Amino acid sequence: MPAIEESISRMRCMSMVMSERDVPAQRGAQDGHYAQFSEDLGLYVIMTLRNGRVTSVGLANDRPEGSEKDHPFLRRIIEHVATGRDDLLDIPLDMDVPPFTGEVLEAMRKVPPGEVVTYGELARRLGRPKAARAVGSACASNPALIVVPCHRVVPAGGGLGNYSAVGGAATKRLLLEREGALHGLKERPGKG
Repeated sequence: MPAIEESISRMRCMSMVMSERDVPAQRGAQDGHYAQFSEDLGLYVIMTLRNGRVTSVGLANDRPEGSEKDHPFLRRIIEHVATGRDDLLDIPLDMDVPPFTGEVLEAMRKVPPGEVVTYGELARRLGRPKAARAVGSACASNPALIVVPCHRVVPAGGGLGNYSAVGGAATKRLLLEREGALHGLKERPGKG
Protein backbone atom coordinates (compact mmCIF):
# COMPACT_ATOMS: atom_id res chain seq x y z
CA MET A 1 0.00 0.00 0.00
CA PRO A 2 2.74 2.56 0.83
CA ALA A 3 4.37 1.90 -2.56
CA ILE A 4 1.14 2.87 -4.34
CA GLU A 5 0.83 6.09 -2.33
CA GLU A 6 4.48 6.92 -3.09
CA SER A 7 3.89 6.37 -6.83
CA ILE A 8 0.84 8.63 -6.75
CA SER A 9 2.81 11.32 -4.93
CA ARG A 10 5.63 11.11 -7.50
CA MET A 11 3.16 11.38 -10.38
CA ARG A 12 1.63 14.50 -8.82
CA CYS A 13 5.07 16.09 -8.50
CA MET A 14 5.94 15.22 -12.08
CA SER A 15 2.71 16.76 -13.36
CA MET A 16 3.48 20.03 -11.59
CA VAL A 17 6.85 20.42 -13.32
CA MET A 18 5.65 19.64 -16.83
CA SER A 19 6.41 22.35 -19.35
CA GLU A 20 3.70 24.06 -21.38
CA ARG A 21 4.64 21.94 -24.40
CA ASP A 22 3.90 18.79 -22.40
CA VAL A 23 0.47 19.93 -21.26
CA PRO A 24 -2.23 19.12 -23.79
CA ALA A 25 -4.34 22.07 -24.90
CA GLN A 26 -7.72 22.28 -23.25
CA ARG A 27 -10.53 21.37 -25.58
CA GLY A 28 -11.64 24.55 -27.29
CA ALA A 29 -9.09 26.70 -25.47
CA GLN A 30 -7.43 29.28 -27.70
CA ASP A 31 -9.21 28.11 -30.86
CA GLY A 32 -8.81 30.49 -33.76
CA HIS A 33 -6.24 31.86 -36.17
CA TYR A 34 -2.64 32.71 -35.29
CA ALA A 35 0.14 34.22 -37.35
CA GLN A 36 3.73 35.10 -36.61
CA PHE A 37 6.51 36.33 -38.90
CA SER A 38 9.42 33.97 -39.50
CA GLU A 39 12.60 35.96 -40.10
CA ASP A 40 14.20 32.79 -41.46
CA LEU A 41 11.59 32.27 -44.17
CA GLY A 42 10.69 35.91 -44.69
CA LEU A 43 7.05 34.81 -44.46
CA TYR A 44 4.23 34.64 -41.96
CA VAL A 45 3.49 31.22 -40.51
CA ILE A 46 -0.29 30.93 -40.12
CA MET A 47 -1.90 28.35 -37.87
CA THR A 48 -5.55 27.50 -37.23
CA LEU A 49 -6.81 25.61 -34.17
CA ARG A 50 -10.09 23.79 -33.54
CA ASN A 51 -10.80 22.08 -30.22
CA GLY A 52 -7.20 22.70 -29.17
CA ARG A 53 -5.84 20.87 -32.22
CA VAL A 54 -4.08 22.22 -35.31
CA THR A 55 -6.27 22.08 -38.41
CA SER A 56 -3.91 23.95 -40.71
CA VAL A 57 -0.50 25.56 -40.99
CA GLY A 58 0.35 27.68 -43.99
CA LEU A 59 2.68 30.41 -45.17
CA ALA A 60 1.82 33.89 -46.44
CA ASN A 61 3.49 37.13 -47.42
CA ASP A 62 1.10 39.20 -45.28
CA ARG A 63 -0.32 38.75 -41.82
CA PRO A 64 -3.99 37.75 -42.01
CA GLU A 65 -6.36 40.28 -40.51
CA GLY A 66 -7.77 39.29 -37.13
CA SER A 67 -5.09 36.71 -36.37
CA GLU A 68 -3.57 36.42 -32.93
CA LYS A 69 0.21 36.45 -32.62
CA ASP A 70 1.04 34.12 -29.77
CA HIS A 71 0.37 30.44 -29.14
CA PRO A 72 2.74 27.75 -27.76
CA PHE A 73 2.36 25.56 -30.87
CA LEU A 74 3.12 28.49 -33.17
CA ARG A 75 6.19 29.44 -31.11
CA ARG A 76 7.47 25.87 -31.50
CA ILE A 77 6.88 25.89 -35.25
CA ILE A 78 8.76 29.20 -35.60
CA GLU A 79 11.58 27.83 -33.42
CA HIS A 80 11.74 24.69 -35.57
CA VAL A 81 12.04 26.80 -38.73
CA ALA A 82 14.89 28.75 -37.11
CA THR A 83 16.84 25.78 -35.75
CA GLY A 84 15.73 22.69 -37.69
CA ARG A 85 15.34 20.86 -34.38
CA ASP A 86 12.20 19.33 -32.83
CA ASP A 87 10.10 16.84 -34.75
CA LEU A 88 6.81 18.52 -33.66
CA LEU A 89 5.23 15.05 -33.37
CA ASP A 90 3.42 15.91 -30.17
CA ILE A 91 1.49 18.83 -31.68
CA PRO A 92 -2.06 17.47 -31.98
CA LEU A 93 -3.71 17.60 -35.38
CA ASP A 94 -7.34 17.62 -36.54
CA MET A 95 -7.29 17.64 -40.33
CA ASP A 96 -10.17 16.90 -42.66
CA VAL A 97 -8.52 14.72 -45.30
CA PRO A 98 -9.41 11.50 -47.14
CA PRO A 99 -8.15 8.23 -45.56
CA PHE A 100 -5.23 7.64 -47.97
CA THR A 101 -4.06 11.24 -47.60
CA GLY A 102 -4.22 10.78 -43.83
CA GLU A 103 -2.00 7.70 -44.07
CA VAL A 104 0.53 9.60 -46.18
CA LEU A 105 0.53 12.61 -43.84
CA GLU A 106 1.05 10.35 -40.82
CA ALA A 107 3.96 8.58 -42.58
CA MET A 108 5.52 11.97 -43.39
CA ARG A 109 5.39 12.96 -39.73
CA LYS A 110 7.66 9.99 -38.99
CA VAL A 111 10.45 11.28 -41.28
CA PRO A 112 12.82 12.96 -38.81
CA PRO A 113 14.40 16.38 -39.26
CA GLY A 114 17.65 16.12 -41.23
CA GLU A 115 16.38 13.31 -43.45
CA VAL A 116 14.55 13.14 -46.75
CA VAL A 117 12.65 10.31 -48.45
CA THR A 118 11.45 9.92 -51.99
CA TYR A 119 7.80 9.75 -52.98
CA GLY A 120 8.38 6.13 -53.98
CA GLU A 121 10.04 5.24 -50.67
CA LEU A 122 7.13 6.74 -48.75
CA ALA A 123 4.72 4.72 -50.92
CA ARG A 124 6.72 1.55 -50.12
CA ARG A 125 6.60 2.33 -46.40
CA LEU A 126 2.82 2.46 -46.72
CA GLY A 127 2.80 -0.95 -48.41
CA ARG A 128 1.76 0.60 -51.73
CA PRO A 129 4.92 0.57 -53.86
CA LYS A 130 3.15 1.78 -57.03
CA ALA A 131 1.51 4.79 -55.36
CA ALA A 132 4.37 7.33 -55.68
CA ARG A 133 2.19 9.75 -57.69
CA ALA A 134 -0.66 9.44 -55.20
CA VAL A 135 1.85 10.19 -52.43
CA GLY A 136 2.90 13.28 -54.37
CA SER A 137 -0.73 14.40 -54.61
CA ALA A 138 -1.19 13.87 -50.87
CA CYS A 139 1.93 15.96 -50.22
CA ALA A 140 0.54 18.75 -52.39
CA SER A 141 -2.70 18.78 -50.40
CA ASN A 142 -1.01 18.81 -46.98
CA PRO A 143 -3.03 21.23 -44.81
CA ALA A 144 -0.44 21.50 -42.01
CA LEU A 145 2.88 22.49 -43.54
CA ILE A 146 6.00 22.14 -41.41
CA VAL A 147 4.15 20.18 -38.68
CA VAL A 148 3.51 17.54 -41.34
CA PRO A 149 6.89 17.83 -43.09
CA CYS A 150 6.05 17.32 -46.76
CA HIS A 151 9.18 19.36 -47.47
CA ARG A 152 11.16 16.22 -46.53
CA VAL A 153 9.75 14.28 -49.50
CA VAL A 154 11.73 14.60 -52.75
CA PRO A 155 11.71 13.01 -56.21
CA ALA A 156 13.85 9.91 -56.81
CA GLY A 157 15.46 11.48 -59.90
CA GLY A 158 17.07 14.28 -57.92
CA GLY A 159 16.31 17.87 -57.09
CA LEU A 160 13.88 19.12 -54.50
CA GLY A 161 10.65 18.73 -56.38
CA ASN A 162 7.71 21.05 -55.92
CA TYR A 163 6.42 22.72 -52.78
CA SER A 164 2.86 24.01 -52.72
CA ALA A 165 3.50 26.80 -50.20
CA VAL A 166 4.36 30.42 -50.89
CA GLY A 167 7.93 30.55 -52.17
CA GLY A 168 7.75 27.09 -53.72
CA ALA A 169 11.01 25.18 -54.02
CA ALA A 170 13.01 28.08 -52.51
CA THR A 171 10.99 27.77 -49.29
CA LYS A 172 11.42 23.99 -49.34
CA ARG A 173 15.18 24.47 -49.74
CA LEU A 174 15.31 26.85 -46.74
CA LEU A 175 13.44 24.37 -44.53
CA LEU A 176 15.68 21.47 -45.55
CA GLU A 177 18.79 23.64 -45.13
CA ARG A 178 17.78 24.53 -41.54
CA GLU A 179 17.28 20.84 -40.79
CA GLY A 180 20.64 19.87 -42.30
CA ALA A 181 18.98 17.66 -44.90
CA LEU A 182 20.61 19.03 -48.06
CA HIS A 183 23.85 17.04 -47.67
CA GLY A 184 23.79 14.05 -49.97
CA LEU A 185 20.68 15.22 -51.81
CA LYS A 186 21.15 14.73 -55.53
CA GLU A 187 20.75 18.00 -57.40
CA ARG A 188 19.74 18.22 -61.04
CA PRO A 189 20.84 21.33 -62.92
CA GLY A 190 17.98 23.72 -63.48
CA LYS A 191 15.60 21.84 -61.17
CA GLY A 192 14.08 22.66 -57.77
